[in-house]
Amino acid sequence: MLISIVIPTFNRSRLLRRTLPALIGQAKEPWFDYEILFVSNGSSDETGKVLGAAEREHPDRLRYFRIDPTGGPSAPRNHGIRLARGEVVIILDDDVLPDPTLVLEHARFHHFFPEEHHTGLGEVYVPPDLESDPMALFHSFPYAEVRGKESLSFLHFWTCNVSFKREFMLRAGMFDERFLFYEDVICAHKMQANGMHLHFVPEARGQHLHEMKPEGIAAKGRFYGHWLYEFFHVYPEPEIMRRFEIVSSRCGPALLLKGALHRLRFRMIDNPITRLYLRAAGATNGRRSRSSDFYYMYELRRNIFAGYNARAKSNAPLLSKQAITSGKAPGPEA
Repeated sequence: MLISIVIPTFNRSRLLRRTLPALIGQAKEPWFDYEILFVSNGSSDETGKVLGAAEREHPDRLRYFRIDPTGGPSAPRNHGIRLARGEVVIILDDDVLPDPTLVLEHARFHHFFPEEHHTGLGEVYVPPDLESDPMALFHSFPYAEVRGKESLSFLHFWTCNVSFKREFMLRAGMFDERFLFYEDVICAHKMQANGMHLHFVPEARGQHLHEMKPEGIAAKGRFYGHWLYEFFHVYPEPEIMRRFEIVSSRCGPALLLKGALHRLRFRMIDNPITRLYLRAAGATNGRRSRSSDFYYMYELRRNIFAGYNARAKSNAPLLSKQAITSGKAPGPEA
């Protein structure tokens, strides 16, 4: 079995110097091998220098490609998947430091589930030295939702660490390059429609070395809100409405009432007095706490609502539900 690790990257040369040794030194067994494909999404830092040197040092293990910047990870992922030589592809984010057996555990999963529709969700975790950072809140995934389940929803296709059969992805999925966010869920929606069986593979683990800063929350939230509006209007389904607490005339009465109550509760709590109290309680002192989690999550949600509403009020045409296009849309790197 040959496994291809596809990693889109954008201006992460500092982190790559740390993750490359762990990627190149993965545990192996005689019955499988692996290659690493990095696709730079128009990086302007020393990414090319770092990856070029690694490719020359490990030509049988690593390949490096560069594409013009697209603003999102879909195009570099698609580029890497098309160029991959392995029958199994692992998608990792460029800020994931893999445990020594991450590739081995994905390989074991696909050995025991050889049918092409079986797909594996690995796990990422915040390392101890970053747990006290308030921004760790946004880099922890709700794995409690998936533990012990035999089959997962397309909404759990978290592409920081996921693996699949390449031919199945080429035929049934691929990432829609029009979308700069929620592209992973949209890809999984197509895969599920074609029979994907998504499993949780908790043994395939890696550290999430996030670099998010508090001053970036507002812009990121508005960006998420913009693309949530696009996503929902292409896929206006009850499961998506429930997951993202969307209030719309397309909701049924029960969902509409539940969503409206959530919004009302949020608006009652989200006010200057609450924010002032949380700051006084130490929410912004640089150490993670229950106060900081509450404060920064509501900062993000407020800006998601703002981005969603701004997109709703704009006159720009909506994307339509159609075949994958190679068209590029402007926006910040997601």
